[in-house]
Amino acid sequence: MYSDYKKVFYNELSQKAWRTNTTAVEQNVSYEYIGTMTLAEYELLIETLFELYDNNEISLEAFARIFGDIRTFCDHIKKLVDNT
Repeated sequence: MYSDYKKVFYNELSQKAWRTNTTAVEQNVSYEYIGTMTLAEYELLIETLFELYDNNEISLEAFARIFGDIRTFCDHIKKLVDNT
């Protein structure tokens, strides 16, 4: 459940993120594909965005940058755990 990677999409106009394994959203041009995340990583992403931006708008570029930072951080932690 927590380790299942699913696709993450973001809509800058509606300020909504979506994590799903369906391909239907890929047909929806209003959402941009960002990458894949586990549920735990996605929840960390949403919490981090809320702490940084509160109710202010988040650009697609900022969303993608923070997404990448969280994925890099989580991948680093996973490597540390795997090497112990």
